Amino acid sequence: MRQQRKYYGSLGRRLWILAVAAVLLLLLAYSVYALESNRRHDTITPSAAEGEIEKTISITFWTPFSGGDISFMQELVQQYNDQNPDHIRVTMKNNKLDDYYTKLSTAIVTEEAPDVAVVHASMYAQYVPARFITDISSAASSAGVQWERYNPSILQRTVIKGNHYGLPLDTHFSVLYYNKKWLQQAGVYKDGQVIMKPGEKGFMEFLQTIQRKVPEDVAPLAVPNVRIDSLWLWWSLYAQMQDGGVLYTPDGSRAALNMPAARQSLELVASLYDQKLIPPDISNATSQFAQGRAALLFLGVWSIGSFEQVDGLDFGVMPFPQIYDQPGSWGDAHTLAFPAHSAQNPERLAAALKFAQWLTEHGAVWGKAGHVPAVRDQAASEAYLSLPYRREYAGAANSVEYFPEHPKQSEVSDALVNELEKLWYGKQTVDQMLNRLDPLINGILKE
Repeated sequence: MRQQRKYYGSLGRRLWILAVAAVLLLLLAYSVYALESNRRHDTITPSAAEGEIEKTISITFWTPFSGGDISFMQELVQQYNDQNPDHIRVTMKNNKLDDYYTKLSTAIVTEEAPDVAVVHASMYAQYVPARFITDISSAASSAGVQWERYNPSILQRTVIKGNHYGLPLDTHFSVLYYNKKWLQQAGVYKDGQVIMKPGEKGFMEFLQTIQRKVPEDVAPLAVPNVRIDSLWLWWSLYAQMQDGGVLYTPDGSRAALNMPAARQSLELVASLYDQKLIPPDISNATSQFAQGRAALLFLGVWSIGSFEQVDGLDFGVMPFPQIYDQPGSWGDAHTLAFPAHSAQNPERLAAALKFAQWLTEHGAVWGKAGHVPAVRDQAASEAYLSLPYRREYAGAANSVEYFPEHPKQSEVSDALVNELEKLWYGKQTVDQMLNRLDPLINGILKE
């Protein structure tokens, strides 16, 4: 082993070294003091009431929004930062939805996660077993969260085995947007009401009438056939049927579709494509409707704010019609969850919970984006219901048909979208698709 080199020899040299070391220690101490002073300056604010210096708690907040959603959330965060009396400062980072959960999952694993994040209710089946989000039952109790204020059908999506893992912010679901001009021309919109007879027959006749009466370049119903929207459409119909809306056995280990209900609802959707009531190759249904080239659009409530900004677009909104045994349409919910940290800071968690609770209690502002607030008094408030169209569809929040709570649901949904695309493009029949589903889903569940 090599000997350690010594840098001192005589006594005079040693004293010189000691003097230099003393100076360096003084400089180091001053640097630490300066850094700490600067840090304290950045994280404290004077108390207006007593002139005392209060500590500011800075928390981070991640979102996956786009379009009009992001502007409304920015407005709320700014309002909270300006008005909250608890010296909490929120820094919001918005992300693209496409890779949001990849980024969030990575941040949780690498201990770089935000203090609070928007998490879709459909992700809880993956995030809770993985311990990616925090059980807030105790913290919420200490914070005085009143769970009874929340819509129970939305709240239950954040409760796993009796424990609370998030605060519901809203629910959002598929509706039918309609162009009043084209429906009036078709004779199916009179005195402010859409005229549609019940059941499969009534729905088909409604669309066929529109098809006959509007120009050829106007889609009777616009739905993209290469996105998840067509899965949402089929799921809405399948879930309306008695004993429908089922994909798995009760223990989640195997596929267990109700095949008669799945076949009937799938055949209805297939007939919409076959008869070109949903025209083929619609790449951007939202744009097509905004340009007046679609009589109807099947899409989520989140696009209302955008359509309101389109000059000359005279449109309405209605819940997805009840065609089978019960009302319902596909939907999901935005929740406010608290990513796990190996050393959870109780002070930061309490601050994040205060902010999240405040957000949910300002649902009428968030509702400008089209979503239905999860807090019931916010959804019933005049501030929310006075917004255009909200009275027409707000009640549908009680009949949202969520995908099953299964950790593999995202993978199953992707596989179903691929199978539906084959069906729309004529590469397989309804029977061929249904025959493939059980082994396809079982294969995913075994991975």
